[in-house]
Parts: sequence; structure tokens; C-alpha cells
Amino acid sequence: MGHISAGAGRIPDVGGRDIGHTADGEPPGHTGRRRPHLTSGLSVRAKAVLAAAGTVAFAIGLCMLALVLALQHNLRASADLDARNAAAAIKGQLALTHPAPQRALIVAPGAVTIKDVSGRTVTPTMPTEAGSQQTEVTPQDSAGSTMLPVKPVKPVQAGQPYSVRVSPSTTAVDNATGLLLRQAAPAAAGLVLFVAGLTWLLVGRALRPVAAMRQEFTEITERDLHRRVPVPRARDEIHRLARTMNATLDRLHRAMTRQRQFVADASHELRSPIAAVRAQLELVLARPSRTDWPAAVHKALRDTDRLQAVASDLLLLARLDAQEAPRTAAVDLGALAAEEVRRHPGALTLAGEQERAAVVTGSRVQLSRLLTNLADNARRHTRTTVSITVAVRGGLVELAVDDDGPGIPEADRERVFERFTRLDDARARQDGGTGLGLAIANDIAHAHGGTLTVLTSPRGGARLLLCLPRTDVAQP
Repeated sequence: MGHISAGAGRIPDVGGRDIGHTADGEPPGHTGRRRPHLTSGLSVRAKAVLAAAGTVAFAIGLCMLALVLALQHNLRASADLDARNAAAAIKGQLALTHPAPQRALIVAPGAVTIKDVSGRTVTPTMPTEAGSQQTEVTPQDSAGSTMLPVKPVKPVQAGQPYSVRVSPSTTAVDNATGLLLRQAAPAAAGLVLFVAGLTWLLVGRALRPVAAMRQEFTEITERDLHRRVPVPRARDEIHRLARTMNATLDRLHRAMTRQRQFVADASHELRSPIAAVRAQLELVLARPSRTDWPAAVHKALRDTDRLQAVASDLLLLARLDAQEAPRTAAVDLGALAAEEVRRHPGALTLAGEQERAAVVTGSRVQLSRLLTNLADNARRHTRTTVSITVAVRGGLVELAVDDDGPGIPEADRERVFERFTRLDDARARQDGGTGLGLAIANDIAHAHGGTLTVLTSPRGGARLLLCLPRTDVAQP
């Protein structure tokens, strides 16, 4: 007996050329330089719609692909089974030992190929009674059209071993796939359009507060920094963005107010010595013969020194505000305090033993200016002398400047670090204070990672306490 062989049909590949590259191997449109993204000019709303529609379309495409592949697999398996059954039935008819009394009918789902033991293809005919005319049974293709043999070959003889191959039909697979695509494609397109429209509406509603914020923000100028952007009620990212913008506007408003006050105070401080010098010069020119020239020059120099001090302080504050990084090195605060005491003998004293490990990292010039400002402020308010103490406590170096003056009330201990602040304006102007000394000292302390606070001194006056991070120095 012959054996049964049934092969599965193939679906031809769609397309036979590579559409991803041009003839020279470069991607289409490649010009050798990077082009801007296609979505770079789109709004956030349009980008969200494209992202949502693209995601839904990709998901639907994957689902349809999986469904089509599963359907094709099942239909091909069924077609293979039908082909095997048809091949078995044909082989059973060919195995008859007696001629058939009537014409045999071969029913097969696809083309039938019969080969003898030598591998030659024989005409698919069925045997009849002896002497009677043989009737050919021609195979049919998957579309039902008759396929005649190319040339007449050896007829089929009953009882001989043959190999029968029946090709499975792909008609059911093609019909089912086409029907599925025709039915599912409109529904998929409708779903993608629905998602795109819904995303457009929802994103537009979500971005509505952003438009209001933008409109309000564009109308804010340096003259109306008190205005704020509207904060939406929803506790989402836009709510946090609005709060952040308002907090930024608050800081900008405070900085602008501080700058305006600073400019006004600086103008006032500079105008006073300039006006005094001008008045003295006009008076001298009006009465040149009766003028005490040495005294007039002395007064003019004193006002000029005050003017120079204010200009120098303003320049230093500008540098501190710009956060210019000065040259840093290891600085011994104990040595700085000793130098300051030597410059003012009798007015300053160094209390306690000098700490050898009171070393910090910073600018020696700025730290010296800080100590000078603290000492000058204390000397203007003390009754007798000013004491300076340097101590090391853990990882900090503490420098305290104490006086026995009237002290600073607790309500004014933060205000004294503001620029051009004087608790006693008349005495401060008379003694040459600019109102910038403690402000400069406080900014230098913060620039070096430290703090400057006002406390009550054990001597009854005020204590200005500077705390800076200590630097470890290897002992020799």
C-alpha cells in the first residue's frame, strides 16, 4: 500500500521590495543632518491627542494581528485535516482489488497528486470494468476550476501502491481573514476617532487654567508685582505650578521692593555728604577772605571720607549679592582677632586664651572686614571697652564681640541686619556709621556657611556671635 502525504497551503507574502531604504541604502529623506521632530511645533493638546490616538491604534492593531493569526492557524489546521482525510479516502479507492462497476468520484478540497512507486506522476483516473473506457477524474484548484494534466501519463491501476498528496484549500482562510478585516477596520477607525475627540476635549479642559495663568502672567510688569496668577481648585500638577509661580512672584516682589528701598537709601546716603561738601564749597567761595581754609578742608575731607565709605560698602554689597567666589584659604580667626585688637589698643581687648585650632576656610579679606564691622559697631555703643572672644566648640568656631552699652532690644535683633538700618540715626550719622556694617557682616557670614546672631552680653550690652564651620588642620 502507498503512504499518505498532505501538505499545508501557503499565503503569499505581500509585497516584494524593501520600502524602508532607498536604492543607495540610506533611509528616505536622509540629508546627513538631524531635522527637528515632527511634533516640535505642535501644542500640548495636539501632542496629547496624537499620543492617545496612536496608542489606541497600536493596541487595536496588535489585537487584530493576534486575532488574524489565531484564526488563520485554526483554519489552516482544519484545512490540513480535511486534506489528510481526503487523501486517505482516495488511497482507499485506489487500493481496491476488484474493478469498480461504475465511475468513481473523487472529492478533494484541493489539487490531487498521485505518484507511483517510481515517483512518476500518473493521471488521476479511476479503473472501470475490463474492456470499458476509463474515465479521468481531473483535480480542481481551491477556486473550483478544473486543472487538466500537462501530458498524458500512465493510468491508475487498481491494487497498485501509490502515493497520494492532496493540497489543503486556502479559500476559507482568505475569506475569513478578509471578512474580519472588513468588519473590524471601520470599528477600529471609529474607536480611534472617538478617543482622539475625547482626549482633545479633556486636555483642553485640563489646560484651561494654564491659559488663564498665562494671560495673567503676561500682564504682570515690574510695577504691579503684587498681582498673582489664579490657582485652580484641583490638587494636581497645574495647582502646584500655580503655587510655585506665585511663590516665585512673592520672592521677586520682595527682592524688587528691597532693591528699590536700597536704591532710595543709597541715594539718600550719598546725597547727604555731597550736599554738605557743596554747601561748604559755596560758603567758602562766597567769603574767601574770611574763611578758615584748614577747617573748611578738614570738613570737606571728612564728608568725602564718608562718601567714600558708603561707595565702598555699596560696591562690596553688590559683589556679595552677585555671589562672586573670592579666593579662599585657611584663616585663623584667633589671629584675625589679635590683629584687630592691636589696631585699636585700649578700645578692644582679647578675652580668654587664644585658640590655636580656630581655623576656618574662607576669604581672609572678607572675614577681616566682618570682624572690623562688628568691632566698629560695638565701639560706637560701648561705655568702656569691647571684648572679643574666640572659642572652638565641636565642629564650629565661635567669635563673640561683647560691649557694655545699652544693648539691642529683642524686637530689633533681626532688623539690625537690614541695610541702612540705624537704631539711633542721629548718633550713627554723627559717628560716621553708614548703616551697612552689620548687613555686610551678615552677608559675609552666610557666604561662608555660617550664622551671625544678636544676643545679650554677660557685660550687660549686646553680643554679636559669629559661628563658622571649623576646618581641620594637620598638626605639625
